Amino acid sequence: MKILAWDTSTPYPSVAVLEDRKLLGEINLSIGLFHSSHLLPSVDYLLRLLSLAKEDINLIAATIGPGSFTGIRVGLSTVKALCFSLKIPFAPVISLDALGLKEKGKTAVGIDAKKGEVFSAVYLNGKRETQPASLSVEEFVSLPVEVFIGDGALRFRELIKSKNPGAKISERSLFSAAEVGVLGFELWKRGQVVEEPRKIYPLYLRASDAEIKKWGK
Repeated sequence: MKILAWDTSTPYPSVAVLEDRKLLGEINLSIGLFHSSHLLPSVDYLLRLLSLAKEDINLIAATIGPGSFTGIRVGLSTVKALCFSLKIPFAPVISLDALGLKEKGKTAVGIDAKKGEVFSAVYLNGKRETQPASLSVEEFVSLPVEVFIGDGALRFRELIKSKNPGAKISERSLFSAAEVGVLGFELWKRGQVVEEPRKIYPLYLRASDAEIKKWGK
């Protein structure tokens, strides 16, 4: 099972190729977010380095959110196009779950949602214990956990230290395409993949700025 995986939902975009759970290669780019001009070239480049063609891929795994609205849209539109053309299934991975897989112990994952909010969930040894939610910064930094990880944790590092002095701020890499691939493989084994591209939906947790403006009129 060869898996093409990516995360476009955070400021740490990445692409990876795995064989089952084994990482074959990964590209990490510190460019803020993947736009349409970066994702497919990165996929093509990585496949060439690994002497693979798109037709060798059996499954695509990618983050559906929460995170950047633009990044999620770019990632999922690319998923739909590739899954349709290659006739392969899609494994939808929650971005928080991929980051939660990086740490042991009780961990709060936080993706900076701007507007004084953090997209977050709590994990125990990589297993999600709470539903993904949009929390206020105060709620996030006060979570009773051992470890904080994510760009939300980095942004509010000092506040976490003052409110939660016993907690650790994770120093693990926030590039997560490899973990997305591992979680995608597990979803495939459980039969929890999407066979029809039109049934792929994002997980936003809140309305986008465009939707807010539309509803406000």
